[in-house]
Amino acid sequence: MRFKGLTIFVLVIVLSLLLGSACSRQPNKTTVGSISQSAPVDINVDSEVKVKLPVVEPTAPNIVPIKEQHKITILPVPFTSQAPFANWDLPYQEACEEASMIMAAEYFKGNKKLQLDPTYADQEILKLVEWETSNGFTQDITAQEVATVLKNYYALEASVVQYNPRVIKEAILEHKLVLLPAAGRLLGNPYFRRPGPVYHMLVVKGFEDNEFITNDPGTRRGENFRYNELILARAVHDWNNGKVEEGQQVIIIVNKVK
Repeated sequence: MRFKGLTIFVLVIVLSLLLGSACSRQPNKTTVGSISQSAPVDINVDSEVKVKLPVVEPTAPNIVPIKEQHKITILPVPFTSQAPFANWDLPYQEACEEASMIMAAEYFKGNKKLQLDPTYADQEILKLVEWETSNGFTQDITAQEVATVLKNYYALEASVVQYNPRVIKEAILEHKLVLLPAAGRLLGNPYFRRPGPVYHMLVVKGFEDNEFITNDPGTRRGENFRYNELILARAVHDWNNGKVEEGQQVIIIVNKVK
């Protein structure tokens, strides 16, 4: 009996241990918003932080300088030298204003040629010079007088404003042109006849970063000639009765009449 009773007692103890162990084990799982405490799991701290961060509304984009938004912009302006047949006698040696106005007028007429025919350009320069002479203009004309000729002879819109490189770039982006009066010898163009013109005028038709792309009629190599902003900041000056380097720093913005 003792042996039988001892055997039964041992069996009871074993069964109790087995049943207790099975009931105390928790499933190894996670649920949304909680983690099982009895089963170790990896916790993604970063994801927890991200969930708790407040939602941030998108902000307006920062203003980017024009030169970063538009790496290069060039308007299709036909080119001519102020001396179409390389004759630098009068009136051609003083015809930079006329050549610049003619290039602007041809652009707004829709002329798609990259270069004007020399015969046509020569005739247009002589006609414009004759008209100016008969209307009281002298060989060298101021920025304001150029604006007047553009309005009266070509029926274009033209305004004289203070020199500002950003204003020039904004005008080009609006498909307008800019005519620059300048102290020619401060431009440093290597293709000018030495020492260069006292007074000069050219057409700005584009820009890339800190360079302006021009049609400079003072040389046969003036198509797409580039000037650095720093050069123009020093050289842009109005006629000022021949004291050009002391003249006002102004530009002429040209557009079609609205």
